[in-house]
Amino acid sequence: MQEQLPLPPDDETPAPSACDEPTGDAATGWLTGRPWRAGAVPVTETVERLRREVPLMEPVSERMLHLLAARALTSRRDLESFFYPSLEHLSDPFLLVEMDKAVARMLRAVRKGESVAVHGDFDVDGITGCAVLHLLLENLEVDGSRVHTGLPFIPDRTRDGYGVADRMVRQWAAEGVTLLITVDTGAAALAELELARELGIDVIVLDHHIFEERPCAVALVNPRRPDARYPNPDLCGVAVAFKFAEAIGQERPESLPDGFLASLTDLVALGLVADQMSLTGENRVLVRKGLARLADREQIRIGLKELLRVSGLDRGFPITASDLAYQVAPRLNACGRIGRVMAALELLLTDDQDHARRLAEEADRTNTRRKQADLALKEEAVEMARPYVERGDPGLVLHSHTWHKGVIGIGAARLVELYQLPTILIAEEGDEARGSARSVADVDVKSVLDRCAGYLLRYGGHSQAAGLTLRRRDIKDFREAFLAALRRQPQSGPVPVAYDLDLALADMAAQDVARLVWELDKMEPFGAGNPKPVFRCSGLRLKQMPAVMGGGAHLRFGFRPPRSVPEGTPALSREFVAFGAGEAWRRELAGLEQRNLDPLALDWEVLFQIGRSNFRPRGGGYDPVQQLLVDIRPASAP
Repeated sequence: MQEQLPLPPDDETPAPSACDEPTGDAATGWLTGRPWRAGAVPVTETVERLRREVPLMEPVSERMLHLLAARALTSRRDLESFFYPSLEHLSDPFLLVEMDKAVARMLRAVRKGESVAVHGDFDVDGITGCAVLHLLLENLEVDGSRVHTGLPFIPDRTRDGYGVADRMVRQWAAEGVTLLITVDTGAAALAELELARELGIDVIVLDHHIFEERPCAVALVNPRRPDARYPNPDLCGVAVAFKFAEAIGQERPESLPDGFLASLTDLVALGLVADQMSLTGENRVLVRKGLARLADREQIRIGLKELLRVSGLDRGFPITASDLAYQVAPRLNACGRIGRVMAALELLLTDDQDHARRLAEEADRTNTRRKQADLALKEEAVEMARPYVERGDPGLVLHSHTWHKGVIGIGAARLVELYQLPTILIAEEGDEARGSARSVADVDVKSVLDRCAGYLLRYGGHSQAAGLTLRRRDIKDFREAFLAALRRQPQSGPVPVAYDLDLALADMAAQDVARLVWELDKMEPFGAGNPKPVFRCSGLRLKQMPAVMGGGAHLRFGFRPPRSVPEGTPALSREFVAFGAGEAWRRELAGLEQRNLDPLALDWEVLFQIGRSNFRPRGGGYDPVQQLLVDIRPASAP
């Protein structure tokens, strides 16, 4: 079974000026309960220009040109960096405010052979950021001098909580540390950094979290600071650490080994995906480079190789951003949440095969326990929601400092399914809080959040799912504003499901779909700003009633075309998998039966996605393509 990336906040998707306006209709899909809307149609001149500009050796299909135009990828420069991302496409690291101060202080520490400590955070972003900084300090040499350093410190979630641990600041001062570098934390650590200053420790902060007041650091490098001018505000902590290494290498090229920056991209890709950052522009470059490194058997880290093995990703298929999000990152996150966080860091840094195997298996066992904890989160949220549901609130806003931002979206989706109310679950992290919103079909949650924007530091998404960041102190007021906005929200009917274009499967051979999958592979990784395409096909008949999988939760559909394909294996010989569709299908089917209508005699239309299949059956017969059913409805209202 191949998992999909969740629908991400899509606030960075540009309005494609090279396309005509999208169109829609009122008929609703059986699985989503929402009408469908066609995507914008690219202007003919744009398609013709793209045909000449796309920098691929093989001819590009009209479908591919349509998708590129819809993503506003119309200039040669954008297309080059999209298809052939290079570290040369990255922005100048010195555009980050105070990066020059951070580099100068770091180089001074190296020349003087100072003792340097690293402090991270217990999520994947903080763990990978620590690994990057440790490798940087171990490899950095200036005029024959190096710093003295040990393993980075990552706080224990239970003992130290969130933020910079003052006990470690005191310990480092007693040990003679003169420079502390924080990654994915520190921007809001006013008291702890003041303590460091009093004890004679300079601090460089490499962070991406919001803060109220600038701490007393010698350098605060943060793409989200109020005076930021960096073109990519969506760097996470490990990406800021990478930019720090890039800046040092730019300032003193001889201070780092050849290829050192490229060797870090696997760690950066893992952190970017795990922290749910936008996979566009610079972030896309870093993730693509990191995924390529994970696929190289000569370059892959031993620890990550073992982590892929226990995750079931060692079967020879290319690793995707979805694999990182759903399989690799949760195992590392589990170590930071309920296990031994240093096991995750050691796993990323070790060169010992046996040690890596033991650590990977420890992470895998911890992740099994984490799944049980996630179930407890959902159950806790259900209990918290009950009194608000009983008093008739139009939506739910629940929060806790024990929840993890990586799973609150799943919990929100479950509450929407259970109570049919727009739901926001918020994970508190120190002074900051990260929320995940899910909605019902007839409420555009993004437009509701627009009315509450004054309480939000950052938010984005679409009608049915959104992400948001706010100050913890504002949660109560935001909740009241959100509920008030819901009460004023006009119920204008379900928000449409958007699809990119029609795909006439009845006229296509299976090899034509496989060719399109090959083209879509070149558009990976999919995420915010570059969503996975959705296609529509009409004029289909069911071969038989869908087969049941997963105890009835999932379905497998087979369709037949109204006519035969001229040559080759028909595309419709391949079945569609519909995850989580069982209940909705049975509910709608009951309505047909009440009207004595035979579903096998109806014409159907579907929305679907296609992608590479990672399922290889034991008996052979491997099919490289998987077709995922997004929605289905009768071609005409029965």
